[in-house]
Amino acid sequence: MSSWLLLTLLLVALLVLTLLGLSWRRLRAALAFEQRRFDDVFNGVGLSLFLFDLSALPAFLQRAGIADEQSLDAWLEANPQRQLELIQQVRVVEANPLALELFGARSVAELESLMQRDPHLGNKTGARYQLILAVLQRRPQLEINTQVQQVDGRIRYAWMAMRLPQRVSDYRAVAVSISDITERRKVERDIKERERFWAGVVKAVPDVVFVRDIEDDQFSFSNRPIALLLGYNEAEVASLPADYRDALLHPADIEFMRVQRKQLGQLEDGKVQEWRVRWQHKTDGWHWFNLRARVLSRSTDGRVKQVIGVVRDITRQTRDSERLQASEQRYRLLAENITDVIWSTGADFELDYISPSVVHQLGYQPEQLIEAGFVSVVADDRYRLFMGELLRELAPRVKDAEQAAELRAQNFRRQVTFDCIRADGHKCPIEMRISLMWAPDGGFLGLLGIARDISEQRRTENRLRMAATVFENTTGAIVVTDPAGYIVQVNANFTQITGYQPEDVLDQQPALFFSERHAPDFYRDMQRTLVKEGRWEGEAWYRRASGESFPSWSGINAVYDNEGDLVSYVSFFVDVSERKASEARIESLAYYDPLTGLPNRTLFQDRISSALQLAARRQEWVAVLFLDLDRFKPINDTLGHAAGDAMLKQVARRLRDCVRDSDTVARMGGDEFTLLLGGIRDREAALSTSVHVAEKVLEALAPAFILQEREFFISASIGIALYPQDDLDAESLLKHADTAMYHAKENGKNNFQFFQQDMNARALERLALENDLRRALLENAFSLHYQPQFDCLEGHLVGAEALLRWQHPERGAVSPALFVPVAEEIGVIGALGEWVLDSACRQLAAWQADGHKLPRLGINLSGRQFTEGGLVEQVASVLQRHAINPQLIELELTESVLLEDVEGTMRTLRQLKALGVSIAVDDFGTGYSSLSYLKDFPIDTLKIDRSFIAPIGQQGADARLVEAIVALGRSLRLQVVAEGVETQAQLQHLCALHCDEVQGFYLGRPMPAERFFAATSG
Repeated sequence: MSSWLLLTLLLVALLVLTLLGLSWRRLRAALAFEQRRFDDVFNGVGLSLFLFDLSALPAFLQRAGIADEQSLDAWLEANPQRQLELIQQVRVVEANPLALELFGARSVAELESLMQRDPHLGNKTGARYQLILAVLQRRPQLEINTQVQQVDGRIRYAWMAMRLPQRVSDYRAVAVSISDITERRKVERDIKERERFWAGVVKAVPDVVFVRDIEDDQFSFSNRPIALLLGYNEAEVASLPADYRDALLHPADIEFMRVQRKQLGQLEDGKVQEWRVRWQHKTDGWHWFNLRARVLSRSTDGRVKQVIGVVRDITRQTRDSERLQASEQRYRLLAENITDVIWSTGADFELDYISPSVVHQLGYQPEQLIEAGFVSVVADDRYRLFMGELLRELAPRVKDAEQAAELRAQNFRRQVTFDCIRADGHKCPIEMRISLMWAPDGGFLGLLGIARDISEQRRTENRLRMAATVFENTTGAIVVTDPAGYIVQVNANFTQITGYQPEDVLDQQPALFFSERHAPDFYRDMQRTLVKEGRWEGEAWYRRASGESFPSWSGINAVYDNEGDLVSYVSFFVDVSERKASEARIESLAYYDPLTGLPNRTLFQDRISSALQLAARRQEWVAVLFLDLDRFKPINDTLGHAAGDAMLKQVARRLRDCVRDSDTVARMGGDEFTLLLGGIRDREAALSTSVHVAEKVLEALAPAFILQEREFFISASIGIALYPQDDLDAESLLKHADTAMYHAKENGKNNFQFFQQDMNARALERLALENDLRRALLENAFSLHYQPQFDCLEGHLVGAEALLRWQHPERGAVSPALFVPVAEEIGVIGALGEWVLDSACRQLAAWQADGHKLPRLGINLSGRQFTEGGLVEQVASVLQRHAINPQLIELELTESVLLEDVEGTMRTLRQLKALGVSIAVDDFGTGYSSLSYLKDFPIDTLKIDRSFIAPIGQQGADARLVEAIVALGRSLRLQVVAEGVETQAQLQHLCALHCDEVQGFYLGRPMPAERFFAATSG
């Protein structure tokens, strides 16, 4: 039995050895196959591939005490002689033929020697420095654009990519690929050179050259902003809003520009679309611009994709053309309407023009006299002899250049008086003045003559002499006219009162100095009274030579001769400006606001009472609008009362433009205004009219106000009460409108609300809250709770946020969202903020004294603390008083605070940063969200608002926005804190996004100071 057993065991052993031999041969074959496949890939991939052994590098860095980029730079600077030792920790294990060819090396050893040829790592963008830094920072991937040196010293450009294993044990074989991009860099450089050349050409063009995307309605290129052509400098252009082109466009051109832009989408290839518009120049009014555009490219479906165009300032050409046209029109109208007869000749002294006034003066048609000449209508030889002598003198001189220049310099003129026969056979005396006309180049153009009928002048001379004594001894102004109304004489007091010299008004009608204050019917009634009764007396407004209107007490009498024929009119008037001004001053002081010129509270009360009485008789409706300006107080406090007064004046002008002439706009005081709308037929019309006016007011206040050469924006909250719906007396209507106005402010401001009965109860509740808030501040009834903040990855406590709490004895816990806005409105937020700052720092000092170490404490600031001033001094004082390290304090403010007064806020933040505190932007994403301030303002931390955290896990836009904010913060080297974390899923998602810190109910609720460290110690 034992021999059989031994034989069996021997056979089994033999079988096992046979099987093991088969398995070993198969394993060797598999390994050989894998090795061949690796060699094929490594050598035939078509890339320069290396295998680096980096296993010794982490240990060397650890021994050298190098933990981050700063310590690496410090070590390199302190140990220049050891840099080769550091480089030697990077070993080249393998390189494929393409890699050796790229560096011009014959072997891996020569390649490794090349890498160690220059032992200095001063170039931080170099491949060796970046590779060591990637290992130091445990970066999973390294991709850089770098220069490499070949064995023969030539420089090549290369793209290097490396994936670093997660485990250090795998660092013995790290694959690195390098692509030669030298030729591509050369092509890119050539392209950039061409781009710079053409960019310089386009930039040198004085006009604006632009490319506009039709589908996006945006400019994709412009060689310069059009604002530069409008007088703004580069700094001012940067501060202009994105839509400034439309905002500065002339109101009459807005719709026209919109139509032209639409037509660009229908533009045919090769066709040029051209139009003109006006833009507001910074200092020079409206400028005309010519725009030309044509198709640049089309989309695949044939629609216009882009247009290219040119904008040219043609203001000077337009103004010159307008002046020329106006001048031509003015002279044509003058020639056609003047009572004198104007005539001219050509350079050959032949008559070629006579003004149409010759028909009125002499009764002849111009063509008739041009053909026959003036000689045919004169009564004696005086004119013929005068003209013969004149032509004999001028004919040779105007042909000689030197003598012609002498004539021009002498301003040659001649005058003659003669009698002329009118077409009706009557004789009339004519005074004629003759001068010479010259071309701009000095050439002679012809004669210019002005003939005046002086018969009336001769007739009135005797009358004026007879009245001279009366004229010169009266205390008022006297004006004498002929029966036709033409002035024939004025006295010295007329000149003293009106400023007109006698020669300015003689042979003119008194309408010359009539004021436009009177309607045409006034003068027609005066004329009818004169014709009917022969006299008129009353108050009339006249105009001085300076253009100023003044009131007078006037009397006009008709003067008749012995036969009863009208000889003249004599007008007497005295200036009553001082008396009228005194009366107006008294009325203005009593009933009008001296700043804005609007009716004051007294006059408004009188007008609303009268409007309600009239509405009661006519069964009509009346609307009362109570308006309070939003954000006016910070502007007034920051810029001063002079700027605030200037804004109130502009507001008053805009409000007047929003109502009818029959309506009333009044200033009740401060920044409160009222509007009274009367004569409304029924309730529907009252509602419609009130809504229309309120919307018009909000729209009118929306554009910027220019104060101290800067733009400021305000809005208004409007309350509306209606008669007879809401009440029947003026006082109640005003109170209801005021209540509705406060309701509009509670609803976010910049809106209007109609009065409702339940508003009274809410107004009383609001008043009680204001009183309780003031009392709580005096009694120190507030407290601070602290919400912990944790590191997202490690879970360590990294800080806390101090949160204000108010436990009312009757109301219970009052939400900060309710009482903080009230505190801002009633002006106690500054004192409340100072209390929060001092209390939080005091508690931090107490914790430190007890041995509790809190890395950071966040304290919220309000916008009012910035605008009231003294914030920096306040923070510095509190830090010094409680001996707090400034680096432990983080001041939190909202986005809206940053952009209220950019310059002032920037200055304050820089001063705060100089103290050593850090700055956080709270509720990021819910405000103005301008990426520019993240770059410009000295910000350390972004706090993502809780409204974006709640939807995490729902794959919505808010969840994606959180990811974008985290990435944005990391790219700008800002700390990112997520607020409102309430679930494990939210926490995990934020950690996966590499968010830095988190806070929320899931991690810890706000709690009193005495419980904080006990609750967060785990």
